[in-house]
Amino acid sequence: MTSAIVWGYVHIILFVFWLGAELGVFVSTALIRRARVSYEARVALLKVATITHVVPRVCFALILPVGIELTGVINVYPLTPGLQTASWAISAIWLLIIIAHVRAAGFPAASTLRHLDLFFKAIAGLGFVVYGLNSLATGAPIDETWFAAKLFLVGLVFWTTIAVDLCFRPFFAPFAELEKYGSTPEREEAIVRAANHTLVAMVALYLLLAAIAFVGKVKPF
Repeated sequence: MTSAIVWGYVHIILFVFWLGAELGVFVSTALIRRARVSYEARVALLKVATITHVVPRVCFALILPVGIELTGVINVYPLTPGLQTASWAISAIWLLIIIAHVRAAGFPAASTLRHLDLFFKAIAGLGFVVYGLNSLATGAPIDETWFAAKLFLVGLVFWTTIAVDLCFRPFFAPFAELEKYGSTPEREEAIVRAANHTLVAMVALYLLLAAIAFVGKVKPF
């Protein structure tokens, strides 16, 4: 068994868990919009979505170094030990931020950790987008068109995960008011609007992941 097969298998497994967990989050978000569902059931759905969403976040953090290892073993781009070490170190720090954010839920530190996570994704996304676009335009530093396109799409994934977070953020205020003041058309409209925007961002994420898998496997150009 070659290292390319091993890293390729791990890469696929991470994608499978990511997409599977995101589907659970998608369904929970779609159901939580319904005003006819009891408040208690909607709270349970929110908890399910929140817990399940940890899985794709972890998978995303691990895909970065695994993808770099796979890139090296299939000889798409020459890697240095420093780049490999840096990718695993960044992934470890990112995982620590994710774990700390989950554990800090309900405490002031959670907001700081969330913003740190979003900042990292914004910068990482910019790096991948610029790197991919430059390679597509000039053929350097990556001359494989399909791989340059894949990096560009990965950058868009970083930004799309930010969009999912930002779209869902307006949901919490009107939803919290349901317990205190009860349901009103205005509150339900705000909840539905935030949930719908989140679902649109999640669909965009699915499409990007599907495109990345297609480009990486088929290598159409």
